[in-house]
Order: sequence, then C-alpha cells, then structure tokens
Amino acid sequence: MDNSKQKLLLSLLIEFEKSFSKQINESVIDQDTDKLIQTSVQELKDKQYRGSLFDKKVNELIEEVNHAKKYDHLVFNDYSGRLWNEISQISKRTTSFETAYSLIDIFNSKNASLKL
Repeated sequence: MDNSKQKLLLSLLIEFEKSFSKQINESVIDQDTDKLIQTSVQELKDKQYRGSLFDKKVNELIEEVNHAKKYDHLVFNDYSGRLWNEISQISKRTTSFETAYSLIDIFNSKNASLKL
C-alpha cells in the first residue's frame, strides 16, 4: 500500500489502541490483546516501517486480533469496533470516499481528531 494509506492506518491504529486500552476489563483475552496491540503499535511508530514490511506487520496484527474476536470472544465497545472495522477494510482495499466519510463519522461521534 502507498505511504499515505500507511500513515492513515498508523493514525487509526494509534487511536484504536487508546480506545481499546480504556475499555479493557480483567479478562485474560482483553489483557493479552491489549499488550499485543500496544506492543505492535509502538513498534510501528518507533521503527517507522514502510512498504511491504509495514503491510506485513499490520496484517499480522489484524489476523491476531480478528482471531481473538472470532475464537476467544474478544469484544469491542462501539467506538473501538467502528475503528477496527475501518482498519480491517482499509488494509484490504484502496481508500475511497466511502471510507473517508466513515472515518469522519467515527471521529465526529467522539469529538476526536486525527493528526496525519
């Protein structure tokens, strides 16, 4: 994926990580997933991966979180869930107006802003 799409995904992952860490409870799956997300997002920020290495790291994170959702009953609050759906969709397709409007809706609903 191109650099601008990678920046968008990283920004969304940072926002998702903040949101998810506020919603976790004491369940083992929530704690483990929170550690995975924090570690992965921090690594993406610190090492500033680009190109196919960035894509690989993001896809690994998406697969692990989706596995936890499907098989370990990981649940997101509404805001985290909407962010995660967009992260998953953006990683699969080219950015479109539909995605842009979805993101505007998500962030307006929480009075949050994206810093790209």
